[in-house]
Amino acid sequence: MSETIGQRIQDKRMEKSMTQEQVAEKLYVTQQTVARWESGKHNPPISAIQDLSKLFDVNTSYFFAENEVIIHKFNFFAFFGSLIINFLFFGVVAIALITMQLAFWGTICAFLVSPIIVIWLSVIKIQPLTSFRVVSSVVLCLISVIMIPVLWKLTKYIWKILQAYYRYNINSIFYEVVSKK
Repeated sequence: MSETIGQRIQDKRMEKSMTQEQVAEKLYVTQQTVARWESGKHNPPISAIQDLSKLFDVNTSYFFAENEVIIHKFNFFAFFGSLIINFLFFGVVAIALITMQLAFWGTICAFLVSPIIVIWLSVIKIQPLTSFRVVSSVVLCLISVIMIPVLWKLTKYIWKILQAYYRYNINSIFYEVVSKK
Protein backbone atom coordinates (compact mmCIF):
# COMPACT_ATOMS: atom_id res chain seq x y z
CA MET A 1 0.00 0.00 0.00
CA SER A 2 1.20 3.51 -0.80
CA GLU A 3 2.54 5.86 1.87
CA THR A 4 0.79 9.19 1.24
CA ILE A 5 -2.77 10.31 0.62
CA GLY A 6 -1.75 11.53 -2.83
CA GLN A 7 -0.24 8.18 -3.77
CA ARG A 8 -3.40 6.42 -2.57
CA ILE A 9 -5.53 8.75 -4.70
CA GLN A 10 -3.32 8.07 -7.70
CA ASP A 11 -3.40 4.29 -7.09
CA LYS A 12 -7.21 4.21 -6.96
CA ARG A 13 -7.52 6.54 -9.96
CA MET A 14 -5.27 4.32 -12.04
CA GLU A 15 -7.02 1.19 -10.76
CA LYS A 16 -10.32 2.66 -12.05
CA SER A 17 -8.59 3.64 -15.35
CA MET A 18 -9.48 7.30 -14.89
CA THR A 19 -7.51 10.37 -15.87
CA GLN A 20 -6.87 13.28 -13.54
CA GLU A 21 -9.22 15.32 -15.72
CA GLN A 22 -12.05 12.80 -15.24
CA VAL A 23 -11.57 12.81 -11.46
CA ALA A 24 -11.47 16.60 -11.46
CA GLU A 25 -14.70 16.78 -13.47
CA LYS A 26 -16.51 14.46 -11.03
CA LEU A 27 -15.36 16.52 -8.02
CA TYR A 28 -15.83 19.94 -9.67
CA VAL A 29 -12.20 20.90 -9.23
CA THR A 30 -9.44 21.52 -11.75
CA GLN A 31 -7.08 18.89 -13.12
CA GLN A 32 -4.22 20.85 -11.54
CA THR A 33 -5.85 20.43 -8.12
CA VAL A 34 -5.95 16.65 -8.54
CA ALA A 35 -2.32 16.72 -9.72
CA ARG A 36 -1.31 18.69 -6.59
CA TRP A 37 -3.12 16.19 -4.38
CA GLU A 38 -1.40 13.25 -6.06
CA SER A 39 2.03 14.88 -5.94
CA GLY A 40 1.62 15.60 -2.22
CA LYS A 41 1.94 19.38 -2.66
CA HIS A 42 -1.51 19.83 -1.09
CA ASN A 43 -3.80 17.56 0.88
CA PRO A 44 -7.42 17.47 -0.23
CA PRO A 45 -10.05 18.82 2.19
CA ILE A 46 -12.17 16.34 4.10
CA SER A 47 -15.17 16.83 1.84
CA ALA A 48 -12.98 16.03 -1.19
CA ILE A 49 -11.78 12.86 0.57
CA GLN A 50 -15.43 11.92 1.13
CA ASP A 51 -16.19 12.54 -2.53
CA LEU A 52 -13.12 10.54 -3.57
CA SER A 53 -14.16 7.63 -1.37
CA LYS A 54 -17.58 7.58 -3.06
CA LEU A 55 -16.02 7.90 -6.51
CA PHE A 56 -13.51 5.08 -5.91
CA ASP A 57 -15.92 3.01 -3.78
CA VAL A 58 -13.63 2.79 -0.75
CA ASN A 59 -13.91 3.82 2.88
CA THR A 60 -12.52 7.25 3.72
CA SER A 61 -10.06 5.63 6.13
CA TYR A 62 -8.32 4.07 3.10
CA PHE A 63 -6.80 7.45 2.26
CA PHE A 64 -5.51 8.11 5.79
CA ALA A 65 -4.10 4.71 6.84
CA GLU A 66 -2.26 5.90 9.95
CA ASN A 67 -4.39 9.04 10.32
CA GLU A 68 -7.90 9.61 11.52
CA VAL A 69 -10.38 12.36 10.83
CA ILE A 70 -11.58 14.20 13.90
CA ILE A 71 -13.44 17.38 14.68
CA HIS A 72 -10.52 19.20 16.22
CA LYS A 73 -11.52 22.81 16.73
CA PHE A 74 -13.11 25.82 15.19
CA ASN A 75 -10.58 27.40 12.82
CA PHE A 76 -11.10 31.14 13.28
CA PHE A 77 -8.69 32.16 10.52
CA ALA A 78 -10.38 29.91 7.96
CA PHE A 79 -13.75 31.29 9.09
CA PHE A 80 -12.58 34.90 8.82
CA GLY A 81 -10.98 34.28 5.42
CA SER A 82 -14.10 32.54 4.14
CA LEU A 83 -16.26 35.44 5.28
CA ILE A 84 -14.09 37.97 3.49
CA ILE A 85 -13.86 35.97 0.26
CA ASN A 86 -17.47 34.78 0.28
CA PHE A 87 -19.17 38.04 1.14
CA LEU A 88 -16.92 40.59 -0.51
CA PHE A 89 -15.89 38.77 -3.65
CA PHE A 90 -17.81 35.56 -4.21
CA GLY A 91 -21.10 37.09 -3.07
CA VAL A 92 -20.90 39.59 -5.90
CA VAL A 93 -20.10 36.83 -8.40
CA ALA A 94 -22.92 34.61 -7.08
CA ILE A 95 -25.42 37.48 -7.23
CA ALA A 96 -24.34 38.26 -10.80
CA LEU A 97 -24.62 34.59 -11.82
CA ILE A 98 -28.05 34.21 -10.26
CA THR A 99 -29.26 37.44 -11.85
CA MET A 100 -28.00 36.34 -15.26
CA GLN A 101 -29.61 32.91 -14.88
CA LEU A 102 -32.95 34.47 -13.94
CA ALA A 103 -32.71 36.86 -16.90
CA PHE A 104 -31.92 34.00 -19.29
CA TRP A 105 -34.81 31.89 -17.96
CA GLY A 106 -37.18 34.87 -18.19
CA THR A 107 -36.15 35.53 -21.78
CA ILE A 108 -36.54 31.87 -22.72
CA CYS A 109 -40.03 31.78 -21.16
CA ALA A 110 -41.02 34.97 -23.03
CA PHE A 111 -39.75 33.51 -26.31
CA LEU A 112 -41.66 30.30 -25.62
CA VAL A 113 -45.02 32.04 -25.25
CA SER A 114 -44.46 34.64 -27.99
CA PRO A 115 -46.75 32.90 -30.57
CA ILE A 116 -49.59 32.87 -28.03
CA ILE A 117 -49.04 36.55 -27.26
CA VAL A 118 -49.04 37.49 -30.97
CA ILE A 119 -52.30 35.60 -31.56
CA TRP A 120 -53.88 37.04 -28.40
CA LEU A 121 -52.96 40.61 -29.41
CA SER A 122 -54.65 40.09 -32.78
CA VAL A 123 -57.75 38.52 -31.19
CA ILE A 124 -58.29 41.49 -28.86
CA LYS A 125 -57.49 43.82 -31.78
CA ILE A 126 -54.46 45.55 -30.31
CA GLN A 127 -52.04 44.58 -33.10
CA PRO A 128 -52.85 43.14 -36.53
CA LEU A 129 -51.85 39.56 -37.30
CA THR A 130 -49.14 39.82 -39.95
CA SER A 131 -47.00 37.09 -41.44
CA PHE A 132 -43.87 38.84 -40.13
CA ARG A 133 -45.20 38.75 -36.54
CA VAL A 134 -46.22 35.10 -36.82
CA VAL A 135 -42.91 33.99 -38.36
CA SER A 136 -40.89 36.02 -35.83
CA SER A 137 -42.78 34.60 -32.87
CA VAL A 138 -42.45 31.02 -34.16
CA VAL A 139 -38.69 31.52 -34.70
CA LEU A 140 -38.35 32.87 -31.14
CA CYS A 141 -40.33 29.91 -29.83
CA LEU A 142 -38.06 27.47 -31.68
CA ILE A 143 -34.98 29.23 -30.31
CA SER A 144 -36.34 28.84 -26.78
CA VAL A 145 -37.10 25.14 -27.32
CA ILE A 146 -33.51 24.61 -28.50
CA MET A 147 -32.02 26.67 -25.65
CA ILE A 148 -33.98 25.12 -22.75
CA PRO A 149 -31.82 21.95 -22.46
CA VAL A 150 -28.62 23.99 -22.80
CA LEU A 151 -29.70 26.47 -20.15
CA TRP A 152 -30.89 23.64 -17.88
CA LYS A 153 -27.47 21.93 -18.04
CA LEU A 154 -25.70 25.24 -17.42
CA THR A 155 -27.93 25.99 -14.43
CA LYS A 156 -27.33 22.52 -12.93
CA TYR A 157 -23.57 22.85 -13.48
CA ILE A 158 -23.41 26.27 -11.81
CA TRP A 159 -25.51 24.98 -8.90
CA LYS A 160 -23.18 22.00 -8.37
CA ILE A 161 -20.11 24.24 -8.45
CA LEU A 162 -21.66 26.59 -5.87
CA GLN A 163 -22.58 23.63 -3.63
CA ALA A 164 -19.08 22.14 -3.83
CA TYR A 165 -17.46 25.52 -3.18
CA TYR A 166 -19.48 26.22 -0.06
CA ARG A 167 -19.17 22.64 1.24
CA TYR A 168 -15.37 22.79 0.95
CA ASN A 169 -15.34 26.16 2.71
CA ILE A 170 -17.47 24.95 5.60
CA ASN A 171 -15.40 21.81 6.05
CA SER A 172 -12.15 23.79 6.11
CA ILE A 173 -13.51 25.78 9.04
CA PHE A 174 -14.47 22.81 11.22
CA TYR A 175 -12.30 19.79 10.31
CA GLU A 176 -8.63 18.86 10.47
CA VAL A 177 -6.64 15.70 9.86
CA VAL A 178 -4.70 14.82 13.00
CA SER A 179 -2.22 11.93 13.35
CA LYS A 180 -2.97 9.14 15.79
CA LYS A 181 -0.73 8.94 18.82
